[in-house]
Amino acid sequence: MNSRIISDIRRGRRLPKVWELEAGFPFYWGSIRADMCIWAERMLRREREEPDTGGDGSGYVAALHSLRDGARDPRTADQHLLELVRQVVDALPPWALIEHRRCQVYLSRLRALLLPTDEESRRTPGGPADVNAGTGTDRQAPHVEADGHLRHPAAVAPQANDPPERMRDILAGRGWPEAIELLHGMPFFKDSLHEDMRHYAGRLLGGIEWDGYKPDDWNGCEASINHHARHLRQVASSRASTQWDLSPIVDRLMLAFPAAYHEGWLRCSYYRAALGVREAKIDIATTAVSLALVSAEAGSPPEADCQLIATALGWLADVAAGDPALVGQPRPIRCDAPAHTARHHGQLLVDNMRMRLRRGGS
Repeated sequence: MNSRIISDIRRGRRLPKVWELEAGFPFYWGSIRADMCIWAERMLRREREEPDTGGDGSGYVAALHSLRDGARDPRTADQHLLELVRQVVDALPPWALIEHRRCQVYLSRLRALLLPTDEESRRTPGGPADVNAGTGTDRQAPHVEADGHLRHPAAVAPQANDPPERMRDILAGRGWPEAIELLHGMPFFKDSLHEDMRHYAGRLLGGIEWDGYKPDDWNGCEASINHHARHLRQVASSRASTQWDLSPIVDRLMLAFPAAYHEGWLRCSYYRAALGVREAKIDIATTAVSLALVSAEAGSPPEADCQLIATALGWLADVAAGDPALVGQPRPIRCDAPAHTARHHGQLLVDNMRMRLRRGGS
């Protein structure tokens, strides 16, 4: 049934519902721009037919027109599209929960498409930011008005319709992996934990990670987050830095995050696991299992669930590789880094199960 729905969506036979997008289904025609255009047109039609159900009067209609026209124009940059979606969010009434949720899917996907170098330079309109600088006074990151709903890692599954191409973009530094994508088996930015941390710190300092949250979410946290982000960027810029140098900084950065910032908590938990913290590896495994269950209950494509199961099994395999209780017993062989060990063994186990199921069904 799911394969039929996905096929219909990709062929433009129907617009995906918001819960389907949240569960990992593709955008209309496999394109976020086509999805935005059709959705905005439908909202405008509904506004014409039922004007009382709209948002902020003429401002709401104007925001929808701008989003539709911007999505139609291939020259519109992703950054500008993100701004247009935020304008719609600002104009939506608080009771328009479905519309808010759809806009949050758009925001999350557009943020993943933006290049980290562009995001780090947002606070320097006259030129690119010095992402390697460890000194100087950072400007205060801009606050973004948004709806009051908390984002959760399970809320938006990755929308990579072509996972190999998405992976190539991340490895080449053309795409930024969201935390939930790391749980789905995607590599770090440029396949480097150090590079991922360095650019993530730049995103925090540039304010890109704050998009989609209300200003109140960050009150009282801003100075502490900026302090630890600068420290993380400086230390991660050195290839000589070890897990003992980075782990305490990541711990302090996590403690500075507001409770609503689930993306940051999840990403830093993944960093801690990649740095060899045993309890963090178990946390990531249990999180992946929980998300797989949520995804399965929502009727998401089986492949998305398999990737989460591979992540859970892989991190447990990495824990087993260093478990002293298994001395003298067969243990998984460790790769050059915990994240590589988890990815290798997790995928190996899932592929082996798939092969056995195929043989059993033939």
